[in-house]
Amino acid sequence: MKSYHKILVLLVLLCVVVGVAVESQASGRIKRITQGIFLYSNWDVPYLTLDTCLDMTITQATVPEAVTWYGREYPVVEIGPGAFRGCRNLTVVEFGSLVRILRGAFLDCPNLRVIKINSPTPPDIENQHPFYGCSWDEVIEPYHTLTTVIVVPEGCEEAYRKAPGWKEFKVIQSHMPDADDLNIDEIDIQINNLESQLEKVQQEERRLQEELDALRKAKTK
Repeated sequence: MKSYHKILVLLVLLCVVVGVAVESQASGRIKRITQGIFLYSNWDVPYLTLDTCLDMTITQATVPEAVTWYGREYPVVEIGPGAFRGCRNLTVVEFGSLVRILRGAFLDCPNLRVIKINSPTPPDIENQHPFYGCSWDEVIEPYHTLTTVIVVPEGCEEAYRKAPGWKEFKVIQSHMPDADDLNIDEIDIQINNLESQLEKVQQEERRLQEELDALRKAKTK
């Protein structure tokens, strides 16, 4: 009889697991998926966040408008925290109707030259996201405002020039940049200077940390 009860319990549990799996697939609800070079997340809602670029060596990236999963289409509405962080070769990124770009998305991308946005509405980069609210200079490097061209649909330039965060960029236009739009040599000099300053700051930070550790060690003796 005990064996019968065990088998019955196992069957019930199996039915529950199968039912949940079928329901999940039927509704298209997912948690994380990988397509191409991107990892996406979905928190039981009908849209996706681009979580991570899986190829740190890319030079150009296009964020899709939507991703199809189990026959259902999910709009990509966010570039998540740190999604492209450390993609040091990235020069051009293109995307469409994003709602927002979250903290750290384009930090440590020194070669980023073009952000092309195929949307008349500027995505939010000074957002009030409940978990990742931040200012524009936590989304991108401050030097990007001098070194990166923002390319937007024709007639939408003024909307971007007035939008929080985007208005900080020196060059906002409706065509892909050419040699006259940015002085690449000057940009490289600026980047080298900034990276040199950053290295000095990090060295000073390490020195101060060593002094602090020495003082703490002396105090405990």
